[in-house]
Amino acid sequence: MVNWNSVYCFVGVAPHILQRLDEASLSYTYQAGATIFTEGERCAGFHVVAEGLVRIYRISPEGRLHTLSLLRPPATFNEVAAVDGGSNPFSAVAVTQARVVRITHHSLMTLLSHEPELLRNYVQALAHVNREYIERLEDMTFRTIPSRLAKLFLHETTYADQIAETPTRLNQEDIASILGTTREVVGRALRSLLNAGLLRKRGRELFIADRAGLEHLSQSNEMPPTAAVPVCPLDREHA
Repeated sequence: MVNWNSVYCFVGVAPHILQRLDEASLSYTYQAGATIFTEGERCAGFHVVAEGLVRIYRISPEGRLHTLSLLRPPATFNEVAAVDGGSNPFSAVAVTQARVVRITHHSLMTLLSHEPELLRNYVQALAHVNREYIERLEDMTFRTIPSRLAKLFLHETTYADQIAETPTRLNQEDIASILGTTREVVGRALRSLLNAGLLRKRGRELFIADRAGLEHLSQSNEMPPTAAVPVCPLDREHA
């Protein structure tokens, strides 16, 4: 059904526990665009992406969609609600045809209460999720858009490995949604990275041209000394 040992919170657990996970889980296939679950609805349980691409998002009171994550196998989601049994904190939709494995709240709690090793791993995974969201909040508060864009291209764990060196699946609207800004601001930031020689463009595809430079920008919040152009003040906009 799914290779549980490849899932972050189940790495290294005993074989009999992996068997119990298989017995407790159900597999669902979704066509591209199909809703997996909706924010605010009754707890949908713990989910693992087995195949395809899944978008995790929220809708603002103004109706604006904000992407929290784009997940590929073997990423997990809805970990917190699966434990506390509360309503789903976000919505999930299949971007491509996707296969998702689900364990209900009740089944997960039964497993955790009987398997201390599994409980320990799951608690550590929740701590990891919490650290990722703290880092995401820090980025939104203190980092420029070009710096956050550099992190996105460098596969930082904050963004759950959402893009490869050729991010063909993400358009500027997607990137803006992930970074919490507008398409226009992302466009300016992309131009600054291209002009600085950190990225290169071939047709409609973008490639990393200077990984060291992107790392400098993502870590220091400043363009590298060799950059061709400075960061435009407008690109410091955060929303």
